[in-house]
Amino acid sequence: MTFLRQLPVLTLLCVLISGVFSGAQAQQQVPLNIAIVNIDKILGTAAAPKSILAQIKQIRDTYRQEVQKEEESLRQANQELAQKQSLLSPEAFKEERRKFEQNVLAVQKKVQQKNLSLQNAKQDAQNEVQSALRDVVLEISKEKGYTLVLRRN
Repeated sequence: MTFLRQLPVLTLLCVLISGVFSGAQAQQQVPLNIAIVNIDKILGTAAAPKSILAQIKQIRDTYRQEVQKEEESLRQANQELAQKQSLLSPEAFKEERRKFEQNVLAVQKKVQQKNLSLQNAKQDAQNEVQSALRDVVLEISKEKGYTLVLRRN
């Protein structure tokens, strides 16, 4: 029963809403020009991302060589410590062992910091490429008169 009472109000509301939308559509007679941008293809063929990857690889290889040298140094220090064990008193050996472990922790921390630095540099470079790509797409869309640009990954 209450539905029948509300039916005229709902009908009037629907008519008003459809009038508002049809009036808005009449005012916006802009043609829809759509562009689809294949981001993966652009990034796969562009020189900047390839250059970033090459530079990151070169830095990573340099870091790897540095880490290998430090690991070798730690191995030698560990072997020397093992040889000194029979010559040193328990307290002196314990102190030498503590120093060695501090060196190991310092090397681990250094490696983690270098990896983090490398990841941050890579992310910053990729963000710059994305920003430049966004600017280029915006400029081309304005030149070509695109009203809608869709991103395809």
